[in-house]
Amino acid sequence: MGQKATSRPASLVGRLVRGAALWALPLLAVTAFALVWLYRVSTYQIFDEPLISTVTSLISSAETIPQDSGETIIALSKEPLDPRYQRALSGRYWQIISSDAQISSRSLYGGAIELTPEEQSRLTDNPGQQISGSSPGPDGESLRFVARSVILPDIDAPIIMAAAMDQSPAKRAINRFAVLAISVLAALTLGLIAAIVLQVRLGLRPLFELRDRVADVREGVTTQVEGAYPREIAPLAQELNSLITHNRDVVERARTHVSNLAHALKTPLAVLTNEADRHQTELGNIVGRQTRTMTSQVEHHLARARAAARAQTTGTRSDISASIEAMSRTLARIYGQKDLDIEADLSPDIWFRGEKADLDEIAGNLLDNACKWAKGRVRVTLIATGETGFADLIVEDDGPGVKPENYRKALQRGERLDEAIPGTGFGLSIVDDLVRAYKGAVTLGRSDLGGLSVTLRLPSALPPKPETS
Repeated sequence: MGQKATSRPASLVGRLVRGAALWALPLLAVTAFALVWLYRVSTYQIFDEPLISTVTSLISSAETIPQDSGETIIALSKEPLDPRYQRALSGRYWQIISSDAQISSRSLYGGAIELTPEEQSRLTDNPGQQISGSSPGPDGESLRFVARSVILPDIDAPIIMAAAMDQSPAKRAINRFAVLAISVLAALTLGLIAAIVLQVRLGLRPLFELRDRVADVREGVTTQVEGAYPREIAPLAQELNSLITHNRDVVERARTHVSNLAHALKTPLAVLTNEADRHQTELGNIVGRQTRTMTSQVEHHLARARAAARAQTTGTRSDISASIEAMSRTLARIYGQKDLDIEADLSPDIWFRGEKADLDEIAGNLLDNACKWAKGRVRVTLIATGETGFADLIVEDDGPGVKPENYRKALQRGERLDEAIPGTGFGLSIVDDLVRAYKGAVTLGRSDLGGLSVTLRLPSALPPKPETS
């Protein structure tokens, strides 16, 4: 079965920005739509004014003239003065529509202002009502028209007076305004989002600072969360400091109990060992061997308990390079008869996030084991890993090495793979227990020097910052 994918925790900044954008963006979109709609209404109101004036002029100039035949014709005493009404297809037109005939401006050039049957019926059914709308023009343009119906003397049916104008300029103005409004509001939206991000980050800056101060405590730069924080966050900083202090107190009490237990057990075991040595009998030898085994086991488990307690302590770190170099010099003298060449490639920018005593015990056991089995060369390498917060300490030798099937056995307590070499069999076991107490790992392998390669995955920390005067 496939492993279930774990979702990445959401960012608080992203959540706040998205929350603000969810109401800001629709509001800005509605604002853009409303502005364009209002501008369109305003533009057509201004656009209709000369058309309304033309219709009013036609109504005031219209006359009825009786004919000898008994018919009544419609005439204008005065046509609208705008010269565009006299120029063919100029884009400005007027027209009088009756049941018998139509009178139109010269500019229509034989065309007509086309009203739909519904529009005509609406006008004739409601004399005096004015309507406006769009219709196709004689030159294929889109016209904006205003029409009104009136009843003239001696004519029973209502007469429709209409004036129209090419509305392309109005549409272009509306489109330009829409593009301008959308562009301005888009820029405003981007600016608003940037302002929201800035505001959120400024508002959350105390939390970011608190995060950095907690990291300083974890890395050992400081022992407490320092800094002045707003009223909303100050209690959190105080609670963190209380938790750190409580953690140190618990660890210190655990250390004290472990030390007391060590003293309480060592004295009876020492007495038993001495008494067994005094009585050179079979029973004395058995008791002596067992008490020495018990002493080794007690030392091992007490060291592991102390390491586990120290591993829970926040803010401790130790210089790996300094410890390795000091031990290399000491072991080179101890194994002087071998004339060992101990090579060290250590990064001074990587420190161990833990107690120096534990680092010395880990490195001491590991280097001592390498020097014990090496023929002439031991190599120590400290490198950063791709895993955040950890580094690899690699110790290699040119000795006989260990067969792959014996890797697990080599890490077990009391196991000795060669009885001819002095030792207790606890060296690599102690290293494994201490490293595991710090959430690390021990890996055995074959070195290109020919012997054993031991890789320790250790929790790492940055070196302390240099003090400035």
